[in-house]
Amino acid sequence: MLNRLPPLNAIKAFHAASRHLNLSRAADELGVTQGAVSKQILALEDFIGAKLFERLPTGLELTREGNSLKNVTWPAFELLLSGFSRYERRPPRSQKVRISTLASFASCFLAPRLGRLEEAFPDTQFEILTSDRLLDHTREEVDFSIRYGQPGAQDLQCKQIGSAKMLPVCHPDYAHDLSSILRLQVYSINEWRAWTEAHGDALTQNGSNFVIEELVVALSAVTHGQGYALLPEMMVRDQINNNQLTTLGPPLESGWPYRYYLAYLPQALKRKPVSQVLDWLVADISKLTEK
Repeated sequence: MLNRLPPLNAIKAFHAASRHLNLSRAADELGVTQGAVSKQILALEDFIGAKLFERLPTGLELTREGNSLKNVTWPAFELLLSGFSRYERRPPRSQKVRISTLASFASCFLAPRLGRLEEAFPDTQFEILTSDRLLDHTREEVDFSIRYGQPGAQDLQCKQIGSAKMLPVCHPDYAHDLSSILRLQVYSINEWRAWTEAHGDALTQNGSNFVIEELVVALSAVTHGQGYALLPEMMVRDQINNNQLTTLGPPLESGWPYRYYLAYLPQALKRKPVSQVLDWLVADISKLTEK
């Protein structure tokens, strides 16, 4: 019988690989290379004297011994996560606030307000990380995230922010002559189809969609007079108020399932700087979209 434990990194590598059944995804989760994960698993197999995975062309498959070890490690890791979840990731008096947000939100909403954020919170150190992937807030040191879509994470508090309105916009110079610019589509769920169902085909009867994956790229094209687009109110309201963009018709309010929301663990609000910044963002967004 073994009277000592294998290295913890080897157990972590096995735990990640047994969940993903993919070395690359396990490596991404652990922040190491795929080779490092493979090396740790081999070390664990040597330690216990049994093979844990079958390496098939389609991916990994647990052996009988691998399944037995998985049944032991999973509850142990869940118990550790549950035990540590009540502790703060940083000291309660820390003034650092880390925000994970979409590049489009950071560029269009946060960047123009950095000066006001600093003025409102002179003692707070901000770290703004841009990403569109789903985060594991229990493992990644982020105070809250800002995403666009349909919130559904059961372990997170999700607070909808701003309006769900989508506004058809273009450069003011082209408001009466759309035939010379492109109609841009940003979302895989065709936003123009939803707008047509709600308001008719006045903006969609001619021409074809020019698909652009990134919202911030589409907004840049519209601002430079290259096309017209149907975009979230929060991303274009500043430009409309500054006469850089103009609306072309009524907003799309129903029939569109996506909107912006804040996501955070309940214990994140225990840190006063985090709760204050969240309140500031909600208030500022409300003022913007009420205009």
